Amino acid sequence: MISFFAQLWRRLLYYRRRSEVDADLEEEMRFHLQMKTEENLANGMSAEEASQAARRQFGNPTWLREESREMWSFRSIETLLQDLHFGLRMLRKNPGFTAVAVLTLALGIGANSAIFSLVNGILLRPLPYAQPDRLVRLIQANAKLGLDTWGLSQADFATYRDQSQTLETVAAYANGGVNLTGDGEAERLLITNVTADFFNVLGINPAFGRTFRGGEDAPGKNGVCVLSYGLWQRRFGGDPQIIGKTLNLNQTATEVVGIMPAGFKFPRVETEIWIPLALNTARTAPYFLVAIARLKPGVTDSQAEAETTTILRDFGRQHPGIGESAGADEEGTGPKTIVKPLKEALVGKTEKPLLVLLSAVGFVLLIACANVANLLLARATSRTREIAVRCALGATPSRIAQQLLTESILLAFIGAVVGMALAWFGVTMLNRLPIEGIPRIDEVGVNGTVLAFTAGVALLTGLLFGLTPALRAYKMGLAGGMREGGRGTTGSRRMNGALVAAQFALSLMLLIGAGLLFKSFQRLESVSIGFKPEKMLTMITSLPRLKYAQPEHQLQFYRSLIERVRSLPGIQDAAMITNLPFTGTDNTDGFNIEGQESLTDSKEEREQAQLQQVTPGSFQAMGIPLLRGRDFLDTDGSNAPPVAIVDETLARRYWPDGDAIGKRIETTGDLVWLTIVGIVGGVKHDDLAGGRQPHIYSPLAQQPALGAFLVVRTEGAPNAAISAIRSEAQQVDPDIPIYLIRPMADVIGKTLNSQRLTNWLLSAFSVLALLLAAVGIYGTMSVYVGSRTNEFGIRLALGAQPGHLRRAVLREGLLLTAFGIAAGTAGALALTRTMASLLFEVSATDPLIFTALPLVLVVVALLACYVPARRAASVDPMVALRHE
Repeated sequence: MISFFAQLWRRLLYYRRRSEVDADLEEEMRFHLQMKTEENLANGMSAEEASQAARRQFGNPTWLREESREMWSFRSIETLLQDLHFGLRMLRKNPGFTAVAVLTLALGIGANSAIFSLVNGILLRPLPYAQPDRLVRLIQANAKLGLDTWGLSQADFATYRDQSQTLETVAAYANGGVNLTGDGEAERLLITNVTADFFNVLGINPAFGRTFRGGEDAPGKNGVCVLSYGLWQRRFGGDPQIIGKTLNLNQTATEVVGIMPAGFKFPRVETEIWIPLALNTARTAPYFLVAIARLKPGVTDSQAEAETTTILRDFGRQHPGIGESAGADEEGTGPKTIVKPLKEALVGKTEKPLLVLLSAVGFVLLIACANVANLLLARATSRTREIAVRCALGATPSRIAQQLLTESILLAFIGAVVGMALAWFGVTMLNRLPIEGIPRIDEVGVNGTVLAFTAGVALLTGLLFGLTPALRAYKMGLAGGMREGGRGTTGSRRMNGALVAAQFALSLMLLIGAGLLFKSFQRLESVSIGFKPEKMLTMITSLPRLKYAQPEHQLQFYRSLIERVRSLPGIQDAAMITNLPFTGTDNTDGFNIEGQESLTDSKEEREQAQLQQVTPGSFQAMGIPLLRGRDFLDTDGSNAPPVAIVDETLARRYWPDGDAIGKRIETTGDLVWLTIVGIVGGVKHDDLAGGRQPHIYSPLAQQPALGAFLVVRTEGAPNAAISAIRSEAQQVDPDIPIYLIRPMADVIGKTLNSQRLTNWLLSAFSVLALLLAAVGIYGTMSVYVGSRTNEFGIRLALGAQPGHLRRAVLREGLLLTAFGIAAGTAGALALTRTMASLLFEVSATDPLIFTALPLVLVVVALLACYVPARRAASVDPMVALRHE
């Protein structure tokens, strides 16, 4: 950079010296032309022929043309440097104007840069894997079973892997957890069980060691693991000698064979260990695997989808009676494989909210541009005499317009620098917020792409708000400038008014959008979920299979833990439950009702129910009301008749009178008839905006599980009981850690993180837009009053009442506001329809929002116009007349 400026300075000196000899050069050229012409005349040529021959030889030599081009190029650079220097001087000369304009632009550009960093990090940047455009996720669906998504069984995965000709490699995984014991305090680690080709599909190499070899996902050969970089640093201090050592995971010796790079966090950020699956390709259930694949070069998603769907249906026909075959021969209702790009599968749900935010900050930037354009128009009005004098001294209109446009772009880039600092600060603070559940949020940052975007926005912004004043200067002639004498013209006032109306229109559109989302969010937060999350603490405990292989040992651990926790002071109740709502745990299956098999098997009515195993007292601990019948008892054990409790959602659907007590139901997975002994209230399981899915509860003693949630209802703050509960769990078995200890309210709140962030940002941008619009109308009305000061003074001298002038100014401001509200309402009616899918129990044309927010704009406009109106009414007639 220094050498560039040094070279530029040397060329400047060279051309300055060159320009000093231009006159001598021209004089020498004339002398040679004259001498050659006289020589040609002496040779007998006519005067015209002699002159033409001389000019052909000396009139336009090649070296002179080259010098002219080089001089023109340099003079363009010199002119630009002069414009920049003059622009900086003018900005320093008006520090108040510069500060307001830079701050306005910084807010607009900074907001755009911050949101673009989100869009870039989450949506635009390719996944950090080899050839990410060829990575896909395989999703099964079955319309007959009423399932939009369906996991893969181990047999499904093996079939895809062995038969597909469109997929280069296929892998599958399932998230889980293990207990790490034997070296320090027992710790629960989140793991991902994967097939051997998992890392090969993604094209990721380890930082140290190796990944899995072929065959290491076979039963009995999967005693190896790969550590995450974070676990390696946190638990083992970054010791490279950990490779080859053995860890005690769930009472099983597991060899560490590799360590992944620091940035690798797939399929979830929390994964700390990858362990091979003990793959049993003969198992056609359960459907717990997630499959990813790499397409062969040149293969499209649709081609892979058609082939894998055919493979799935052929497999179902070869294995009648399993879930895949249901409806396989019925057109459009059988099983299907959906091949979706991996990035879309990861971030698809965040795309629309992010695009809404990007549109919102685009509106904020337009408002900022209109605001600064208003400021520049007002400033240009005060510079009309200066422009007229420059025209009189020989400056062309295009030269003056170029100067003003250069000032505008310079102002935009200064605003961009400040805005970039604001964006960096905002993104840094965003990364420090406790936001979970937003995919790829950890990849968001200010990088070269964001800087290039900001530079482009700055240039476009400078052109947008600088073009109008520059065009006005271009059209202004010498006589016009002298005639205006520094006063605002009707045309400029109309342009100011149009820009203010546009600001209010854009602000109203933003406010209405934010108002609809905020009202929707309030409805979502207040929706009844069927249980009481207040004063409720949740945690997970998982038992290793080797140590707790017998169901009676599992039940003894759960009973001991529940009894100890119930005995603690401040604890109202405690229970164990599998598949706790809103924790991402699912166990769905079809069901049959005795005497209604034809109804539950029909395509129209076929549905799935959430299956949950619970201990006695779990409904009381959860706050789920028992509507009819009884709760589970301690006597409902393995030797007692199988029983179940259903929720009112299922009972009302299949027993219209609600009389389900004594009836029998079975799940299609177990095919064991369960006698219904109670009916409880319905609950929402994983979606606040969705309906209440049917639930079937069974005693944990009759269907034991190695892992379950401990649900504790407290008398006071839930977090106050954590330490005591940990201590009691250690007393039961020191090798069994409890983990993911969270208040239930936080668990539910996590599901709203994306909506909460969207609403917060959109509301902030709406308020910012409203403030900018208020500043805009205040500035416009101030210029309006200033340009008519003499008129107001004369009218007051002739007897006009101050109140009349005050009302005239307010009327002018409200008229501009009315135009803005009309345009903004029309625009909002069109744009909010695209937001309908983001709203919950709120219409896209909600009458309260469309009525209240325009009134807010009217109030803001009145407040912004009051000071200029008051100044107009307090003009001293003598001062105005003396000035005239």
